[in-house]
Amino acid sequence: MKRHSGSRMHMVHHLDVARALTLLLHNNGLNGEIFNVADDSPVSLYELADSFGLAADTFDPAEGALTNPFEGIMDISKLRNKTGFRPLVPSYYLARDLDIL
Repeated sequence: MKRHSGSRMHMVHHLDVARALTLLLHNNGLNGEIFNVADDSPVSLYELADSFGLAADTFDPAEGALTNPFEGIMDISKLRNKTGFRPLVPSYYLARDLDIL
């Protein structure tokens, strides 16, 4: 299935995955619960491809409108509320700028 260039997705840095797991392991009463882990700033597929200079070759300029702008967006409020989690690397752009991709 070809994705729309405007489709967004959350990224998560491995530092934040490790931090979230540590917070979850050290909080009592969370056995069996499911949590989403993500950054604070979803990036569009176009932005991601463009950061590598590939957007023009990857997406059809006549692809039409994005039908579901919220597909791929994750809710991490449960993780925030139950553990106090805040991503150390809140966006793809920060990870890129810090050269920690």
